[in-house]
Amino acid sequence: MRVALVEFLNAIPLYYALKKRIIDNDFEFLSDVPSQCARLLFENKVDISNASIVEYVNSDNYRILRDGCISTAKKVKSVVFFLYKPLSNVKVVKLDKNSKTSNALARVLFTYKYKMTVDYVFNGDADCELVIGDRALKRLKGKTKAIDLAVEWYEFTHLSFVFAAWITNKNLNNETAEKFLKAKEVGKKLINQICDEYTNIIPKNECLRYLTENISYDLGDEKKESIETFFDLAHKCGAIKRKRKLLFI
Repeated sequence: MRVALVEFLNAIPLYYALKKRIIDNDFEFLSDVPSQCARLLFENKVDISNASIVEYVNSDNYRILRDGCISTAKKVKSVVFFLYKPLSNVKVVKLDKNSKTSNALARVLFTYKYKMTVDYVFNGDADCELVIGDRALKRLKGKTKAIDLAVEWYEFTHLSFVFAAWITNKNLNNETAEKFLKAKEVGKKLINQICDEYTNIIPKNECLRYLTENISYDLGDEKKESIETFFDLAHKCGAIKRKRKLLFI
């Protein structure tokens, strides 16, 4: 098994027990940013990845592992609009080239929640910038006004938001799938240890709050409904090219 791992702090509890071989496995791990993990999965260079949820629509061969995701109930902290002008004056939005899901969510919010028509760029000057992952966490202490995209989604839909999940292009046997499911449960119990190891990103007390209060790893029915709602809106506004029925393994 070749496994692609997103190298962000919020993803680590999903796979920590696998990568540290706390759960016995002979997997080969590759680490990268979300967009590159999705590319590796699409090109069949890996068998499974904790990929951006919008990657799921790109192949009819994909299945979502029945549990284990990166989501939030209301506030995520690490997917943020930084505003350089008041929101009502925004004309140009800079997207983050590292995440397909957050970019699609940005388009959904501007189209349906804010009801604004804006231009989207990946380079150059902008009135508003989307920043994700550890880079967003580090920038939150600055003076630039920040808007949490998960908060905006919850206010709009009253649903949690799912940013990523385990997506596979293989028909995993139950023994293999169980290793990933067990890793999530073990990882949640080892968050204190994880935060001891990753103080280079944010201080331990902030890490503990972030991974226990802002991030959720369980993929229940309400979150599945949220994925379907998101896919529908993203497809209608052209943020994704197609949508698919959710299929789990």
